[in-house]
Amino acid sequence: MAYWSDSKKKKEIFDGYGYYYIRLMNKRGAHYFKDSLTREEKKAVKKVWGTAGEKSSSFSFYKQYCGYFSPYFVPDDYYRFAEDILNMRWGASFLQHKCNLKYFIPKTNRAEVIIQKIDGHICCEDNTEVSMQDAVSRLKQKSTFVYKIARGTGGGKSVRKVDLDEVEDKDMFLEKLLSPEDIEIENLVYQSSWMAQFNQDSVNTIRMLTLNINGRCTVLSSFLRMGAKGSFVDNLSGGHGVLVGVNDEGFLNEFGINRGMERKTESPTGVVFDKKCIPDFELIKKQIVDYHTKIPYANLIGWDVALDENNNPIILEINLDSALVEAHQIFNGPIFGERLLEVQDYIERRKPSLKHRIIVY
Repeated sequence: MAYWSDSKKKKEIFDGYGYYYIRLMNKRGAHYFKDSLTREEKKAVKKVWGTAGEKSSSFSFYKQYCGYFSPYFVPDDYYRFAEDILNMRWGASFLQHKCNLKYFIPKTNRAEVIIQKIDGHICCEDNTEVSMQDAVSRLKQKSTFVYKIARGTGGGKSVRKVDLDEVEDKDMFLEKLLSPEDIEIENLVYQSSWMAQFNQDSVNTIRMLTLNINGRCTVLSSFLRMGAKGSFVDNLSGGHGVLVGVNDEGFLNEFGINRGMERKTESPTGVVFDKKCIPDFELIKKQIVDYHTKIPYANLIGWDVALDENNNPIILEINLDSALVEAHQIFNGPIFGERLLEVQDYIERRKPSLKHRIIVY
């Protein structure tokens, strides 16, 4: 099934809304893009994706990197197009604002809010507005906390751990910290010993991708993220973090990858991935699926899930774009699995009017 009837329409959509064909993680290397498909493999790609799939280098990349061919791998550009159709943009802008997580996730499964600032309004967990002086006073009672810019960021940008004991002029420091228009300040999440073994300096998380269409919500794929030694965040932006795949039973893959696409068989702390299993993984999946079914504004969600000291899931944020589909597919195969035809049909029936694509965070 072709997802674009002509290349001109494809170009208008991508150029007009800033969606460009993004190569995998910068350092994948040009040699991966050479055409390595056989004639029969190209026919198989065309059967699944139509003529648009023939020009995608994704199939050659996955064949070479993963060691096998499948026409059901989702091309990079199609996945980003699918994200935009499956998740209504007006809803996405609200859902991805970090201050709004409290409306969908109970306190038991998220970080505790200390102070939020939304469009210039400083408020507490219950939305009671407070003055700058009151906010500073509340924060001075904390020795450490987590500070986040609430919108317009990704890849761990502007997420930092603040230690007030290291600050001399606390009032001036906190007033400056509270100056941006949209921020969230939270209590620290203390992770379980199982998660900390991979790197105790970072809050390590499970990135879980769920799909909820046609009355059915399922987990598509998961991987574990860990930061580098000395890094508070768990992403790859610093260049030294590691991702490792998680299968449907919660077992880690034998290898992970870093930003340079190098294979790693152990964490930054030297813990070997093979045969490690996330505790109570089935219960974690059920919890995430349950929360997704209560968010009707988005059909495809990437969840960042930490585990607290009792291995209970703590949702740090949700992502409606940039889900690192390439990593998901390297670890766990074609991202939509047996639901691919269902997704393709859903997208064909809901070709965008573009009215819901005005605001993109």
